[in-house]
Amino acid sequence: MRWHRRRITKLNETLVTERLLLKPAGKFRSIHLQQKMMEDLEILREMTHGSQRTGWLNMVLKRKLPNGRSRFMHEIMVADSGDSIGYHEIRLFPYKSANLSVVILDRSWWGKTVPLEARKVIMAHFARHAGIERFYSVVRSRNFASIFNYKKLGFKHSGTMHRCAFDTVIKEPIDYLEFEMLKEDFPAYMDWGNS
Repeated sequence: MRWHRRRITKLNETLVTERLLLKPAGKFRSIHLQQKMMEDLEILREMTHGSQRTGWLNMVLKRKLPNGRSRFMHEIMVADSGDSIGYHEIRLFPYKSANLSVVILDRSWWGKTVPLEARKVIMAHFARHAGIERFYSVVRSRNFASIFNYKKLGFKHSGTMHRCAFDTVIKEPIDYLEFEMLKEDFPAYMDWGNS
């Protein structure tokens, strides 16, 4: 089913929250943001399970970059100053599902509910304009901040993937937790039926 392959103009609009601008990032900007992610070893390890940085050419060749149809990245910017503090990725899959991930690059914004604020707007936008009926994500089992954020948004723990990755720094296998939210559990602010 290719319902998510058509280009929907509304999905490439800048979104606004109380404190943030969520600006669509194209391929080149997404590479730049991901390169910034690799400069922070703690974030790099959380995202890749190791400490090895990837060059931009390797990223272009191997990473699935935003295409404006099924893969999107929003640069998270402070509305008042225009400072870039991170990015949010959303990927669309059949059947009407969307996978979410977020990276806050500016540590001064850690713990300030940026993922919650950004996700509420992005999820509502994609539910309305792309007809998403299921949001999901997988989280490292020890990433307590992300687990807390998903639960606060109303996601439910739907499974555990045991020993599905290996952390090359601590030389141990990693478990991941799966979280999802179905249309019938969408909060009122998502109002998925309206366009």
